[in-house]
Amino acid sequence: MSTTLVSNPGLCILTGGRTPSRAWSGALARFFETSRKILDGVITDVRGGRLREPAFLFGKHSEERILTDLDHIMTEIDVDYPIDLHSPFEDTESISGGLWSGRELFGPTHEDGLAKLRFAAGTLDLPLHVHEHSDRFIAVLEGQGRFWWSDESWREFSGDDIRSTPVRTGDVLVFTRNLLHTFSAPDEDLLLLSYHSPEIPFDDPRQYTLPSLRWTPRIGGPQ
Repeated sequence: MSTTLVSNPGLCILTGGRTPSRAWSGALARFFETSRKILDGVITDVRGGRLREPAFLFGKHSEERILTDLDHIMTEIDVDYPIDLHSPFEDTESISGGLWSGRELFGPTHEDGLAKLRFAAGTLDLPLHVHEHSDRFIAVLEGQGRFWWSDESWREFSGDDIRSTPVRTGDVLVFTRNLLHTFSAPDEDLLLLSYHSPEIPFDDPRQYTLPSLRWTPRIGGPQ
């Protein structure tokens, strides 16, 4: 008995399928590839002077046609590629995460990674921070919350220039390293897929940097 591939209806699994009813979708590989292409384009625009650094871009993929089948890909990843989530994440107990390593999935030349992150409802305590050594492409898999950011340098952060935007299922965010940012999930769980280029392990001290002035959404006032 053959199984039609979800990722290519013209191909069937004759040997190598897990069970007759489960198809290999390639969703993780496609998410890595799409994320890499989008980030490469943003970085090219930064280097060409069309964007300044750090850059932050935001969109709704279903409306902006960033990737027409992103809903399908994210659902496949969530169902077909289970991963254990562990807390605390970035020293915040209400956030848990797990990481698919590009090196482990695709070989040593792949330096990127994909994290799955869950912000429990009521999460307001992840401080504003930067990733000095890694760029991000993030898709909101489920739920809603807020994304907070500042145009200030983390070295000179005063807390005077902080903005936010609501995020919900289907939204995508792209930002380059050194953007001061954080997420909050005041009312319901927020589940993210966060592509890291390059991958830096969660326990590596280079993973994130805090400015000397600590700011969290809870400190910032009403949500």
